[in-house]
Amino acid sequence: MAKEADKSCKKQSGKNGMDKSELRRQILSVRDRLEPEVRARYDEKIRERVFAHPVYRAAQIILAYAGYRSEVDTAVMIRRALDDGKYVFTPMVCGTEMEFWQITSPEDLHSGYKGIPEPVERVSFPEWIGRPQDPESKGKEREPLRRIRQNVMLWMPGAVFDRERNRIGYGKGFYDRYLGRLCGSGREKRICGVRTEFILTTAALAYTCQLVQELPCEAHDVKPDMVITEVGIF
Repeated sequence: MAKEADKSCKKQSGKNGMDKSELRRQILSVRDRLEPEVRARYDEKIRERVFAHPVYRAAQIILAYAGYRSEVDTAVMIRRALDDGKYVFTPMVCGTEMEFWQITSPEDLHSGYKGIPEPVERVSFPEWIGRPQDPESKGKEREPLRRIRQNVMLWMPGAVFDRERNRIGYGKGFYDRYLGRLCGSGREKRICGVRTEFILTTAALAYTCQLVQELPCEAHDVKPDMVITEVGIF
């Protein structure tokens, strides 16, 4: 099945004039047909690559999507990040916008927008980074002018990718708008809290059957910093 999926992707990527919606539909159909045992094996390899990556090891904060249907599953990854002592936030959709909210346990997730697991509304990421104390202080006072650097890793889903990291999402533009609002379009994504500077690295998680040779891209599209698959990192 994996070989058939790869062949199907290669065949589709060679079609000229295919628009985003049609390409999305075809690639998601291929992803949906991956056998459960194949998907489980791929998920494990992707997890290994994420956990071994220097960006994950250095990150104090993880912004993690909650896997849905045939997406790369993140349930084990979220549990591992919490066990590793990282601060974890997952997204919630409200109207046309999306925001990340802190979770302290996988049990904080419940069925939300279109059945996607969503967090309980407690503390949003913007609220959390706006707190006057450094998140590592645990309530202890810090010197007033000291600025602490924190590393943030964001795991994002998607429908189709190419090796230049161009991405087609699910058509609603949630991640494009969120990242544009959060940190603009600079090469190094910086978010400033009161006493803390956050450096954000975005990692899309995908199967190789979601990769095509070349994607159409628009000015508002946001590229992830890396695409992590079961066979490698691009």
